[in-house]
Amino acid sequence: MNDLIKEINDIIEKNNSKINENIVGINYLEKLKYLVIDNLKDGQDKFTPDDLVAAFKKKNNQSIKFIFKNRSLSLSINLYKNPLSKIKLCYDNDTLSVVINGVKEISLFDLYDKKRKVSLSIFKNMGLVLSENTITSEKIAAGSVIMDIISEKKVVNIEK
Repeated sequence: MNDLIKEINDIIEKNNSKINENIVGINYLEKLKYLVIDNLKDGQDKFTPDDLVAAFKKKNNQSIKFIFKNRSLSLSINLYKNPLSKIKLCYDNDTLSVVINGVKEISLFDLYDKKRKVSLSIFKNMGLVLSENTITSEKIAAGSVIMDIISEKKVVNIEK
């Protein structure tokens, strides 16, 4: 597990330096998504699905917080042993979700028209960036490994 975390940490650190400091929010996460997925594809021989499941048997979930020069990111990697459904979830922060293994189905709801929705399926080596206040319902297949990178808002204190 520590090798997987170290590998992903290295991937994010290496790719973070490739992205202009002035790019923030969902634009930053979109750029990071393509760089991270390309690196994960290159390293597929290092971590097979069986390796991932074996690593997670020791520890169910891993969570790491990264703080770069001007960015605060939280990373969580989760193995879902059983299928999981989340209904009408509202995202508090901009979030990048990458499927390392398995399938994640997402339904996006219109904020103003509750009956209107768009459904997407995300498979291995695919990702999706969701902006804050996005309302979704999600279904995650059993045996899926999902990495979520959350761009945390910075609280700015202004002194007079």
